[in-house]
Amino acid sequence: MLFWPKLLSIAHAIASSVRPYLPLYLSHLLGFTCADIGILLAVPLALRVASLGLWTVLVIDQRPLLHGFFMALLTAVGTAALVLILWIPPHAKFAWSAALFCMLLDGIFYQPLGVLIDSAIIKILGDYKMMYYDSQRQWGDVAAAVMAVGIGWSLDDDHDFDTLMGTILIGAVLLFLVSLSTTVIPADPSSLESPEDDPNDHLTPLLKPAPTSPISPSSPTHPHSHHHHYYTYHHHHHHPSQHYVTTNANDLEVSIHVMSQYYYEPRYFYKPYNLFHEQLSHISEEDASMLQQMASQNDTVKAVQEETMTTTEDETATTTSSHEAPAAPPPPPLSPSARGQSDDPTTTFRSSSQYWATTTMAATSASTTANDIHSDAIFDAMPSLQLALMPSPPPETPMLILPVAMVPNGFFATDDDSGDEQCRQRWPVCSLLITVFSMGTVSAMMNALLYIYLHDGLGLPMHMIGIVGMVSTAAKVAAKPIVQHWANRWCHRTVVVIHMMLILCALGYTMLQPAHLGVHVAVVVLQILQALAFNVFWYVAVQQVDAVLLTAGQHQRMILRGRMSALFNSIGPAIGAVLAGYLVDLYQQTSYMTFPGFLLVYKCSIVVLAISLLLSRGWSLAIDED
Repeated sequence: MLFWPKLLSIAHAIASSVRPYLPLYLSHLLGFTCADIGILLAVPLALRVASLGLWTVLVIDQRPLLHGFFMALLTAVGTAALVLILWIPPHAKFAWSAALFCMLLDGIFYQPLGVLIDSAIIKILGDYKMMYYDSQRQWGDVAAAVMAVGIGWSLDDDHDFDTLMGTILIGAVLLFLVSLSTTVIPADPSSLESPEDDPNDHLTPLLKPAPTSPISPSSPTHPHSHHHHYYTYHHHHHHPSQHYVTTNANDLEVSIHVMSQYYYEPRYFYKPYNLFHEQLSHISEEDASMLQQMASQNDTVKAVQEETMTTTEDETATTTSSHEAPAAPPPPPLSPSARGQSDDPTTTFRSSSQYWATTTMAATSASTTANDIHSDAIFDAMPSLQLALMPSPPPETPMLILPVAMVPNGFFATDDDSGDEQCRQRWPVCSLLITVFSMGTVSAMMNALLYIYLHDGLGLPMHMIGIVGMVSTAAKVAAKPIVQHWANRWCHRTVVVIHMMLILCALGYTMLQPAHLGVHVAVVVLQILQALAFNVFWYVAVQQVDAVLLTAGQHQRMILRGRMSALFNSIGPAIGAVLAGYLVDLYQQTSYMTFPGFLLVYKCSIVVLAISLLLSRGWSLAIDED
């Protein structure tokens, strides 16, 4: 059981749980206008683009032994900035300048902490990060949901917001101590919990033991069968092609007796993909080079298995060579001949990556090998960049690649695509980026000042606002299973449904009336729908990068994901927060009322959503047609 990654996620969630309540504090105790609050919220959001990549990739990845120390350092400085905001005297003349300075420190030092923790988690998990990464982060989501309700309930009787100070200090001290105690090195595979009951799931697919079920007489490998079937698997969605080799029953009996210990049924060939529940193109660990690196618990057993498989290959080759056969015996798993030197169609492959490496043309194989070597060099130098290639990364993590991509003559200076391909992909990529930016802007317009609207405009108690924060976190957790099982199958329909759902939510917020009997239930339902819609949209959009960039290299996909992350979780929300504050104050100056100003914000959100829906056809329809 991995204890430290879970504790890191929980501590960070506790320390960050007060942030949604900051607009209420700035409005009630410091007397800032909504425009001032919008600017203060936008500053750390805008600084994310630079600070995340700066600390994670350019500083910590170059000093891996100091990962825990840097997390503790950023926790101390970032928490000090938040504490200083809570210590500013109410209505002081320097309050605005002091708050702006604290938000600058928050954007530079505290905002990267979430990505630093994610980077530590994938480094600790090592080759098993695809399997256990989400389960480690969910502990933080659970803690955030519990803290949202707890803070809201305590603020019912705390009009001075002293609860915020205590929560920040407790969470910061816990995160500081855990960071210093965490050693960021790959964990022992024996300490990982298997998601299934099979005790051999920690092994690579090529080292799993033979199935215990006996070979039936109808099996193609039965000793008395006169035709031996060689299966070539092109993909786990395709049927295998069969090739028959006429052999003597006695020879086959000897061959099967030797190979039976390592015989695999087809259901074992693609075991990792069944565990990950992801598309083939999103699993970077499943290529031959990564499979070769995955370790088993017993190195001695592994060496004996490899030696026995080599002996088996030689004996099988001797047996088959005595008969006329159109096919050569299959090479050993992950051998150099299986990676590109064998073109025989009857070769038995043990992974999809072996098949593609064997059947691809020579020029394409050379190009792919060069790209793999280039990617391996990048990940060896900056392992945190693997966060940008996770199947469903959090919205803030992929942007860490942008500072690295801007370095001249760096790792990403080797991009080369044909002009025709770039022209063909230009509009889908542009429409995807514009849609992501629009959704990020709308998310801030609807949520940056939401707590002020609920408390001051609708008169909701603080514990009800805490419940709203809890359901937002719950919707975030529920979004990923929805994308995996349903939304990813119909991209365009899903995008249309998301936009329509958000438009209905914005209309619903404009129809709420203070002190109405059903306003409490309506607010909770609207928050669940809009939080679910925004998170589902992000996961759908980020998983379509491979469909938009069909022939691009891995590093180009990483850069596109980074741009999407910056627009959706940094630049877009920063602009949306400023717009929301400006529109509320603009309406307040003309009518001296705050409540109608929020209605104007939600009406403007509907306009932006309608434009985003029209532009989304450029990439969602193109993907469905492919």
